[in-house]
Formats: sequence, C-alpha cells, structure tokens
Amino acid sequence: MEHAPKEHRGRYAAMPQIGSPIGTLLSSGAFLLVSLLPSESFDSWGWRIPFLAAFPLLYIALWIRRRIEESPLFEQLLREDELASSPVVEVFRQGLPQLLVGAGSALLGIGGFYLITTFVISYGTANLGMPRSLLLTATLVAAAVEIVVLIVGGRLAERFGPGRITLIGGLVSALIAFPAFWMIDTRGPALVILGVTLAVACLSVPYAVSGALLTDLFPANLRYSGVALSSNIAGVVSGFVPLLATALLTVSDGRSWSAALLLVVIALITAGSGALAPRISLSHDEVVSRG
Repeated sequence: MEHAPKEHRGRYAAMPQIGSPIGTLLSSGAFLLVSLLPSESFDSWGWRIPFLAAFPLLYIALWIRRRIEESPLFEQLLREDELASSPVVEVFRQGLPQLLVGAGSALLGIGGFYLITTFVISYGTANLGMPRSLLLTATLVAAAVEIVVLIVGGRLAERFGPGRITLIGGLVSALIAFPAFWMIDTRGPALVILGVTLAVACLSVPYAVSGALLTDLFPANLRYSGVALSSNIAGVVSGFVPLLATALLTVSDGRSWSAALLLVVIALITAGSGALAPRISLSHDEVVSRG
C-alpha cells in the first residue's frame, strides 16, 4: 500500500486479501477431490494429501518476500533514523486503542469466515446430515464470489473511506446472519450454497478494506508491527470461533440460532470498530516531507 499512488491505495491494499479466497479455492478444492476417495482411504491417508501438497507454497512465499523492496516511506524513515527501537512495545504503549480497534475491525473477515466455512461444514454434516461434498462446493462458490467482493470493496474504500465501508459491511453481515443459517437449515442444495455465499460475500466487505483501515490506524514507524499485531490478535481470537459456535450449539439443543447470534455479535464488533477507526487514527504519512 505504501508503494501505491495515494488515490488508489484502497484497491492495492485489497490485493493481499484476495490470497484468502484463492487459498480457500485451493484447499477446499483439494479436499473436495480427496473426499471422493472411499471413506476408509480418506480417514487413513487421503486427508494428508492437501497438507503435503501445500509445502511448496511456503517456499514460493519466502522467495517472493525476499525480493520485495522496502517502500519509499520506510526508506525515508530509515535515512532520518525515525524507526522505533522496540516497535511492539511502543505499539502497546502508544497505540493500544488503535490496536484493539484494528483487531476488532479484522474480526469479522477472519472469525466470521471460519464460522461460515469451518463450523458450517461440521454443523451441516454432523447435525443436518448433508454430504461433505455439498458444503465444500458451497465454500468454493463463496470463495469465487469473495474475490469479486474484495476487488469492488477496495475501490469503495477509496471513495467512501475504509472505516465507513467496515461499518456498513458489519451491519449488513449482522442483518444477513439469521437468514443465511435459515437457508442452510433447509438442506436444499441451492439454498445451502446461496446461504453460505451470501454470508461470505457480506462479511468480505470489511475484509476487503481491512488492509487500508489497519494501515491508516498506525504511524509509519509503528505501522508494520501495528498491522501485524492487530490482524494476528484477530486471527488468534478467530481460531476459537468454531469451537465456541459448537459449544453454543450444544446449549441450544443443536439449533443454528446460537451460531447465527454469534455471527451477529462478531459483525457488530467489527461495525463498531469501523465507526471508531477514523476518529483514533495515528497515521501521519507526511513524515516523508517533514524534513
């Protein structure tokens, strides 16, 4: 984003987010293929194939990262000796509210996605008796639609601001939570795919602008650490979302309203964070011309 023209930062900041649905297409597609194996073969060795096939991607990622040049803004900070000596400590000391708002703004795009994909696959197969292939197909369709949403969302961030788009996306996701699970509960293939796709499309709106919003929250000398901490805190919390949804499902006697309510809560946290973000931003890119 720091390399991008200022008027086009939203679309450039959305590009890394596209890696998520591409990864979903690859992973769910791979599991859809191995799920065609006999159940005994899948349980004993078939499920390992997608994981083993992913190892080359690690080396590709490292190869790309080693060749990325630092942005002009970072190089300017380096010349002026303005880099933070202990950036993680300084993020907690100077930008704790920004850190919490940043994590909250990213929660729906990560945790909500886990809820609608990981949890729904488990819920659909174990509680509703649907075939795994149907739910994996729904995930694939949703991931393909998400790519389009991310591209459009990045451009909307340039026009209306990432905070406002995050707010709108969070509110829309909260409104669609119960209808989406009602469609999944019908067990009808078309409605199941529509419910999953609609939910993923809505929660992808805040995810599309998450890069732009997070980078706006932190000053340049703390930005890398601030963005990394915010997104990873959201990721750690999100890792418990499917487990929490499963526990709530037990409390609600297997009814999906508890999972839908959890999605509403996550969506409202993200919406509130989007509303707060522009008011507490510490970003000052004018450092390049500060002299």
